[in-house]
Parts: sequence; C-alpha cells; structure tokens
Amino acid sequence: MDVVQRIQRRFFTEVLDLDPIADPPAPRADWPTWSNTADCRLRVLSLNAWGLPVAPHCTERAVEIANAIDDSFDIVVLQEIWHRRERNIIIWGAQKAGFEYYHYFQAATGFPIPFGADSFGTGLLVLSKYPIVSSMYYSFSLSGRPYALHEADYIANKGAGHLRVQTPVGEIDLYVTHLIANYNHLGKPGPGDRYLPHRVAQAYELVRLISNTARNDLVLVCGDFNSPSDCTVLRLPRHLLQIRDAFTDKNNHDGLTFATEDNKFSHGEHPMRMDYILYKVAQPSSSEPGWQLQSSDVFKKFFVDERGVEHPISDHFGVVAEFVFGKRAELLKPCQQALGETSKESQSPVSNPSRLRTCATTTCIHCDEAKAKTGDLDISDYSARTRIHCLEEVEQAITAGRADAVERRAGHLRRSGVSLMLVFVLAALRLSSVLGVSWLIIFPVLSHCLLEYYLAFFVVTLECSNFTELMNQVRLHLNAEQVRQARIAST
Repeated sequence: MDVVQRIQRRFFTEVLDLDPIADPPAPRADWPTWSNTADCRLRVLSLNAWGLPVAPHCTERAVEIANAIDDSFDIVVLQEIWHRRERNIIIWGAQKAGFEYYHYFQAATGFPIPFGADSFGTGLLVLSKYPIVSSMYYSFSLSGRPYALHEADYIANKGAGHLRVQTPVGEIDLYVTHLIANYNHLGKPGPGDRYLPHRVAQAYELVRLISNTARNDLVLVCGDFNSPSDCTVLRLPRHLLQIRDAFTDKNNHDGLTFATEDNKFSHGEHPMRMDYILYKVAQPSSSEPGWQLQSSDVFKKFFVDERGVEHPISDHFGVVAEFVFGKRAELLKPCQQALGETSKESQSPVSNPSRLRTCATTTCIHCDEAKAKTGDLDISDYSARTRIHCLEEVEQAITAGRADAVERRAGHLRRSGVSLMLVFVLAALRLSSVLGVSWLIIFPVLSHCLLEYYLAFFVVTLECSNFTELMNQVRLHLNAEQVRQARIAST
C-alpha cells in the first residue's frame, strides 16, 4: 500500500469513525501494598514507536508493541504515539499485562485534521507497574516551524515530561522527551542540520528542568534525542548534571538504534544511536543500600504479518536497562560517578591525561592518585573548565540559530514589502484601466504580502525572542561557572 492509499484509508477511517477503539479505563487510583521492600528491581524500556498514523503497518505495529509489553518490564517509555487509536491499543494491551498506571502527555496542537478533540498529543506515553505520583509537562521554547506540517515537531509541542514514580523503596524521578528531528539528507549530523540550534536549546532546557526538579535517589531520562552520543546535546547532561549513559556503562559495541541493516523501515538512512536511557544515582555510604545499574542493551522486536512477511515493530530499536536496589557490590568512586566511568573499567582514565575529565569531589583518593599521575593537575578546576566549554558550545549554537532566524525574518519582511509595492502598482494600473489588470490578480499578491508579514512578526519574531532569552540564560549560567572557576583557581 503506497503513501497516498494509506493516507486515504486512515483519513476516512478516522473521520467516518469506521473502526472505533474505546478509551481504556483510567489508571489505577490506589497503591499496592508491598511485602518486601528490602530489594527492588526496576526494568525500563524506552522505544520510539513510529506511531505516525500514515506510516506502514502503524496500527498493526501498535498491536505488536502492546504484545511486547510483558513481565520483562516495569516501566515502558514510548515516543511518537501520536494518535488516539495507537495510544488506546497500547494502553489496553499494557493493562492486560499488569501495567495499571499510565500517563499520556496530551499537550499538543496536533495535525489540522478533524479527527476529534484530543486525537493527537505530544507522542509521549509512559506505562508503569508502579504508581505514578505526579506529572508535569514543560514545553520547549523552540520547536521547529509551525507551518512545516510535514515535520510535525511544532504541532507536537516538543517538550519534556516529568513523572514521580513510587517504588517499594521510595520515589524516583522519571523524565521523558523527544528532541526535534534532523531533516538533513539521510538524517546525517553536521552541515545542513538547520535545527541543530533548536536541538541544543532543547537539551539545555531539559538540563535546567532536571536540575530544578529532580530530588530522588534515582533519576531516569528516557527518550529519542535525535543525536549521537558524542555531540553537544548529550554532553550537556553528562557534564552539567553528571548524568550517565546506561548503555555505554554496560556495553562495548556501537548499540545503533536507527538505520541498521536489520531494520527495513529505516535502513538507508544515517546509522546512529539516538535513543537513550540516561540515569543518575545517589551515592550513599557503603553500608547503606542504594540503586545501581545491573544491565542495559538494545531492544529488538519483530513480528510476522498476515502475508508471512517479517517486520520490525518500529523504525527504531529500543533501549532497555535494569536497575536494582540493594547493597552495592562495588561503589563507584565519586569522580567516576561524576564523569560517566564504570565500575567495571579495569584501567583508570588518569593513566592517560588527555582522557581526564571532571570530578565533583574535593576529597577523593582516586583524585589524589590522578593528581600524582598528571603533574598535580587540579581536577576541580578541570571540572569547571569542562562545564564552561560545554556552555560555550551551547552559546555558539544558540547565537548561530538566532542569526539565522533574524536573517529569515528580514527575508519575510523584504518579500512582504515587494508584494505590497506590487499591489500598489497593480491597483494603480487597474484604476487607470491600463493593461486591463483584474482585481483577481491583485488579491493573491495582497494575500502573499499579508502572509509574509504574518510570518515575520508573529512566527519568526517569536523564534528570535526565544533564542535571545535562552542566550541570556546561558550567559548568566556561563558567568556563574567562570566566577566559580576563578575562585577554585585562587585557592
């Protein structure tokens, strides 16, 4: 079935309500009583479900995703569950599997198609076996172009959802997000990625949100970041919040989640690991139990359709991670916790001074060893300089994004002005009965003039203002870090 046929079929199915899917029951209102709170396991899946209503096998894949949600998981975080049909199918299936708690972040504009109120949402759906205590949604200041309906980022109201989930051993903070896509050729990072400034700005706002709201011993950040792990977007949480990457802590392979050879839906695009489960755990004393990462890997699932053809359940593969609460087998050194190193690493990175990163501690034997091996380099000072460099990258990206927006605004105004002058010329010719100019010619030109003016002042001007506000926020943050570094250097 080609794209046009899929669009026609889905359009008439929804508008005429040919195959209604009932809304699922509300999430469970009460909390269970746990008999054993000494040990707790938390198995998490994050998956971009590619729930675009006109995508191939969209509804069938939603059914298979629901079937894949079983006792192997405790929390499932999904992105791109755009429409009510797929959302309801998945929630119904998850409830049958024991996921009695769920939350869908609804706050989106949606496609301008009469599919009914609340038909479209942000695409972010969280399913949980544990009670969801509270939720909030933070909309990003920059989220693409409102008139680019084919990109769907603006109408999805890109942002980050924050949930507090009650486990048998206490609350955890869970964040879910889906950053703006890369519409470069084949989705390749680098030159031509016009939304890179938006994505960097979104990552910075996500970091600030986490910094201001996270309060529990385990913090999870799940989602599709549309970015490789070695870029500014992922360096931000790593360096500013000391948040770790679950997959890299437990694996040595590339862990691609998009455009792999075994995924027919995305093969041919630029291969990338763009889906992540990031985490941060509190570091209690060795005598106290706490959360620790047990395992993590890529999640792959396939199904066979009615014709006997095998398909993946999405154009992305997911990420899974398991966390356990109990006595720690081996505590991470404070500087390892801060910098993304793993307890399984046999060789300290300080053996190679070029790999030395940050350390948030001032009293640490591991850091004292590092100083001895690196000519007494002040690791606290290095930490501050790393944060400053990261913020400078953000400032550069936002400055470039604002300059582009200012140029586009000027272009809209120029085209509006030219159209307005053309309207006056055509009107004069019409009134003087020269060349037989018709009003039917003038009206389209006037409409173009008004459209360009509207885009300049009510769309791009807002984008410029948001860039300016974020730039000012980053500069304040940068100034604070520079003062902190100066104080460290003076001591």
